Amino acid sequence: MQEAIQSFQDSFQTWGYLILFLYCMGSGYVGIVIAGILSSLGSMDIGISIVVAFLGNTFGSSVLALLGRYQKADILKYFSKHRRKVALVHLWMKRYGVWLIFINKYIYGVKTAVPIVIGLSKYDLRKFLILNAIACAIWAVLIGMVSFFASEVIKTIFVKVGDIGYVMPLVFALLVLVVWFLLKRFGEK
Repeated sequence: MQEAIQSFQDSFQTWGYLILFLYCMGSGYVGIVIAGILSSLGSMDIGISIVVAFLGNTFGSSVLALLGRYQKADILKYFSKHRRKVALVHLWMKRYGVWLIFINKYIYGVKTAVPIVIGLSKYDLRKFLILNAIACAIWAVLIGMVSFFASEVIKTIFVKVGDIGYVMPLVFALLVLVVWFLLKRFGEK
């Protein structure tokens, strides 16, 4: 059994960073959260995870902007079903300007649309690529470190409450329900 666990850890350390890179190319932040948690457990390195997530997110967003710029006809065919989202991103670009590049990393549902719409627009592509790299670095460090330290706190709580371990699944379920309720309530607005 111990050999199977060690084999899994070795293969995960080998392929985990590649999976993280590919997942972050699609602007997914769950990958860096999981990498932060696994780093606190000793299965991955948080520094390497942050760099890999940064590179993947920067590469993915840059490719989307370049596709929007140089493959407009094909992209516009896809976005014909998503005209409202494109119009919303255009309005946000006018309203928030440069800040949209930094904020979009945290908004589910538009984080892949913003680079494409910037590519479709007449926005300076070089300026976007530089600002996007900075935004991706902030995103990777912020999400990676928060998940790393939050999992350390949770791990400490589990160690201290080890005697009453049968209560922890209930606490976890309650926590999930509270988070779900808050997301549902504030997500509708």
